[in-house]
Amino acid sequence: MDSQRETVVHWEWPAGSSEAARRQRLRGIRRRLADDGVLVIGRAPVDAAGEVSAIGLLRRCGFAVERVDGHLLAHPLPVPPLALAVASWGTPPGVRLDLRYAPDEAAFLDPTPTSIWERFVGSAGHGGAEAVAGYPTDDPYGGERGAGAVARFFGISLEPGQLTFAAGVTSLLHDLAGLADGGAVASPELSHPDLAAWAVSRGCAVHLLAGPATRERLQAHLEATRPALLHLDRPDFLGHFLPLQELGEVVRAVARCGAAVVIDESAAPYLGPAASAVGLVNDADNLVVLRGFTKGYSLGGMRTAFAVASPAIAVQVRELVAPMQVSELALLGAMTLLATGDVFSPLRSRVRAVKPETIRLLRSAGIEVLDNHEHLPWVGLADPGGTASVLLEGRGIRALRPVPASVYPTPRLDVLRLTIPLSEERIALFRGLLSGTAPEGDHEQP
Repeated sequence: MDSQRETVVHWEWPAGSSEAARRQRLRGIRRRLADDGVLVIGRAPVDAAGEVSAIGLLRRCGFAVERVDGHLLAHPLPVPPLALAVASWGTPPGVRLDLRYAPDEAAFLDPTPTSIWERFVGSAGHGGAEAVAGYPTDDPYGGERGAGAVARFFGISLEPGQLTFAAGVTSLLHDLAGLADGGAVASPELSHPDLAAWAVSRGCAVHLLAGPATRERLQAHLEATRPALLHLDRPDFLGHFLPLQELGEVVRAVARCGAAVVIDESAAPYLGPAASAVGLVNDADNLVVLRGFTKGYSLGGMRTAFAVASPAIAVQVRELVAPMQVSELALLGAMTLLATGDVFSPLRSRVRAVKPETIRLLRSAGIEVLDNHEHLPWVGLADPGGTASVLLEGRGIRALRPVPASVYPTPRLDVLRLTIPLSEERIALFRGLLSGTAPEGDHEQP
């Protein structure tokens, strides 16, 4: 509890102690500090160039640091697991319609992922038992077996070493934060926070770009911050993304800085494979694109994702990602899904059909809707001072709030994301709840 934790701690930097002892002491202080507390450090050591040599250790111990009047002020940062997006995913009481996610979207794929999975498992020997008995130590990253399916899906040429499978995009974000290698990470402020959280825990500085992540603004941000790693979500929280040509220019600008680019395309399946940044990897030296099977496919529990890397950076990816993460059954199932091709056409048609009415209803309720791509099954909402959140939650509707990156000061993100209800049942419940006409007992069935 913050009421039982200290708001200010004064500490004289201990000369002569080992780094391990200082690290242990700093992490203990961080646990004692309130979330809005401050550590004031006196006699901080300065290196030969006049730089404060304690800053790197303070960052690795979960602090943001500023230098004021000869002292260091260190502010505690949220660190994993509390800094991760999953820490805020619980459903609070009183929610009658959860529009953070889209459990009805998979029914509009053709064929549905459920039917693909059922046929696959039915054809696997002994109901899949033969697959899970496999232990392919000769292909620990799945690249040898998966390169053909991934290459055909995206219409590119791909060497096995460019492809790395792992246990979900979350796992890849954790590992690939290591591409920064102690340098700075740059990212738009509405990016998924996990990579930044793990980078901060490793002592990296994180520089967030506020406002729209246009090509021009990203390039200016890169010039100002000179990061070792640029992290982008494509599409981002609000459903915005750069066209491939402009994205390619940004990737090349990052390369001129000697930096890497990680693009999280968890939410890109809706757009079809031709729109993916995977098509850029062979024209770059520094690009890694992440894909999963949660959004759209609704197979998050399969815990399978993959990274497609430019040839020049693929070895670094393998250095950072642990092998043998994906079960044999899940890997073969993922390749079966990819071999089926783009199954999202019916969903795109359904989204185009129902999204305008959802937008109309929201605007009629006085909520500002932020336009995005017509094929994405969500909209962004302006939430100044939490007004939209209060209105929606007062009517039993839950939208998704962005989780800010682990930086100081914490950015204020006054937006929401609301998933479009797709089934007739969810559409009717949404309309009734938003208008206040839904019967008291009406709620979404689990």
